[in-house]
Amino acid sequence: MTSEYALDYARRGWHVFPCSPITKAPLVGCDLDSGGNKIAGTGGVKKATTDAAQISDWWDRWPAAMIGVACGPRSGIWAIDPDAPKKPGEPDGRANWAALSRKHGCRPTHTHLTPGGGQHLLFKWRADRPLTNSEGNITGTGINVRGDGGYVIAPPSKRHDGKAYEVAEPLDFFNFAEAPDWLYAMLRPRPRDQVSNSSTPSSSRSSSHPIARIQGILNRVASTTEGDRNKVLFWGAMRVVEMVIEKEVPPSEGDRAFAALADAAQHAGLAHSEIVRTLQSARARA
Repeated sequence: MTSEYALDYARRGWHVFPCSPITKAPLVGCDLDSGGNKIAGTGGVKKATTDAAQISDWWDRWPAAMIGVACGPRSGIWAIDPDAPKKPGEPDGRANWAALSRKHGCRPTHTHLTPGGGQHLLFKWRADRPLTNSEGNITGTGINVRGDGGYVIAPPSKRHDGKAYEVAEPLDFFNFAEAPDWLYAMLRPRPRDQVSNSSTPSSSRSSSHPIARIQGILNRVASTTEGDRNKVLFWGAMRVVEMVIEKEVPPSEGDRAFAALADAAQHAGLAHSEIVRTLQSARARA
């Protein structure tokens, strides 16, 4: 049973929580105040725990749930997530990661194989080199980053179609390598002055490169807490639409940005149905 693996991961120090086998989104909601109102920033990955009783309760409620593992200092790991292209023309994260690894070198580490043909390469967390979900200089390559505030799905979780996450190499299981210096250098956070810190950002224009501005938008969406996620996702989608209309980026780049926005919103904890509805609403206004 998946619950037994979730409990084993927790005993090893991973903070886990249940995720939907359909959308990969967290199944656990946020806390409520005395008036029954949601408390922002308390749901989803924030609920990840090592408490055996809580984990058992969750999997009693959702026996088919996939195992979400919180990345960052709590679990002591972070991940590189090279994706397979979902449609023609999209970047192949697996090929791009393989090319980077061949060129610069990277030690073997605990790795998962995903049902979609991608990978999760897990590295040891370093307090002196903290990372979020920012892709830095590898944005647009199909290689995602899961740091503090992000999560990965762990084996042997199964999707709704029966396809499972697997351990790539049993000898590397729970042997986490130090990430190479060149990778940290590529993932240095980009300046975010092009995006305001308010929940309804207004500075959508700057002299920065369009791809850098898109990355700033993705960073903002991924880091938004409960209560503002729909609003910020819509803002980000409209900025991308404007960039396509004004020919700052080609339509193909806009499509990739929308796919990345959906991923960023999912990892911020927004439900799949809300993500789809919000992005469709933004496209309809183009």
